[in-house]
Amino acid sequence: MNRISIVFASDDNYAQHLAVACASILKNAAHPEKICFYILSDNIFPENQNRIVQTVHDLKGGVQFISVNSDDIKGFTSDHISKAAYLRLTIDQVLPETITKVIYFDTDLVVLDDVEKLWNLSLDGKPLGAACDFGIMKSKRMRQQKFESLGLPEGTPYFNSGVLVMDLHQWRQKKYGNLVIDNVTKHAFRHHDQDGLNKVFMNNWKNIPLRWNVIPPVFMMSLKVLCRTSLRIKALEAIKSPAVFHWAGRYKPWEFSLNGPFNQLYYDYLHWTSFKNSPMPKPSADMQGKSIMRQNLRMEWAAFWQNILG
Repeated sequence: MNRISIVFASDDNYAQHLAVACASILKNAAHPEKICFYILSDNIFPENQNRIVQTVHDLKGGVQFISVNSDDIKGFTSDHISKAAYLRLTIDQVLPETITKVIYFDTDLVVLDDVEKLWNLSLDGKPLGAACDFGIMKSKRMRQQKFESLGLPEGTPYFNSGVLVMDLHQWRQKKYGNLVIDNVTKHAFRHHDQDGLNKVFMNNWKNIPLRWNVIPPVFMMSLKVLCRTSLRIKALEAIKSPAVFHWAGRYKPWEFSLNGPFNQLYYDYLHWTSFKNSPMPKPSADMQGKSIMRQNLRMEWAAFWQNILG
């Protein structure tokens, strides 16, 4: 049986959200028994590891934990990004060498289609597959910033690092992970390892369909996306049939009680995990008292334009 190797990296704070992502993958897989999760665990507590294992096994998947320590990784950090964000860059080093291909997912997302479809997409010989980041592509100011900091020419795609298909044979051969970390450490990029990945893999990555990483500027159909024809067409196509719904950005679904389309999917898949009876919501300190009304309104706006233009 051909195994599908999927990697997450998490500390204990994100253990529940990792379980939700795993549940979404397994519930939408035609063959969940093919899926093996490799969890890069930065001190996930044993009780939460057990709850993740129970979730995965109940849904017919396999799981293995690999202990890592983000403190051992050098890399530029800021108030919003910790060194744990760099753990994805060690995948080629910490996974068994017999594993030559993986899909990496961030923990703030759910998968809504059979992940085997993503697994079977050809990388056309490239070491990395990813989807465009419309949060960057829609903004003239951010595109200019990426030209100045990365040398990314105007019109050249910039990808989001929350969903990556990785050819580990090439990563090990070229030591890509270390190259990215070295670039980020040297240049203190604004978007940290995501900028570093875009720098190192410039013109050497496969652009996968946008539906495999639908982030807020797409599922909320931001005005700058709506007004750029090339982006609007792709965004409308992606939100018609999203395969990955990714809460990239500051607002996270678990920080609010179930309330409308912004966090409905998170609660749907939480029900299938061993964390389903955990106290909710889980707001961080700076989100106390905030609401997701604006996010829900933006999603209604997106639905309106999808009906008009789709």
